[in-house]
Amino acid sequence: MKNKPHVDSKKKDILQAAMRLFATKGVDGISVKEIGDAAGVTDAAIYKHFKNKDAVALEAFTQYCADYTALIDGYVHQEGPVLERFRQLITEVLQLHDEDPYGLLLISQNHEIFIEVGSSEDYRQPLDALIDLIDLGVMRGELPAQDSRLTAVLVIGAITRMAVSSMQGELPELLVPYTGETVHRLASMLGQLPLE
Repeated sequence: MKNKPHVDSKKKDILQAAMRLFATKGVDGISVKEIGDAAGVTDAAIYKHFKNKDAVALEAFTQYCADYTALIDGYVHQEGPVLERFRQLITEVLQLHDEDPYGLLLISQNHEIFIEVGSSEDYRQPLDALIDLIDLGVMRGELPAQDSRLTAVLVIGAITRMAVSSMQGELPELLVPYTGETVHRLASMLGQLPLE
């Protein structure tokens, strides 16, 4: 029983190191040895927890996807106007980025193993949750009729591109100072009903 927390902590260390590396250098640009060096473990320790590098990448990706999906679903189930919920969601996503930029960077990658899991009908991802939030606004008459999938893709694309631009130095490291303008511009993508 004493070894279980140690084993779990090593797996967590491996995942955290891998997330940083995958997010900044891509899955193909990283070796198992580099993950081990960053996590302070041997290759054998990694293989004790994961079948291969792709399995590490897949778990890291699905963990971040699940976290962001749960976050958006929380706003879907809240009370209040949908546009206000959306604004709060974008504010929280920018705060999360500044605390841990690797999640958005990892989600923004287009690696074949991520595409495979994301295309599964059983796998709910942030895009699905955001579509639900936009559809709710349309159904309640708070947003104009629109292609909610297209709008959700545009919003997620803008946010993940901000994360990439931050990492590349095109934007500052911290995105929270851009909250007001980002919320305003992304909310305008959802459209507004004309005043009656």
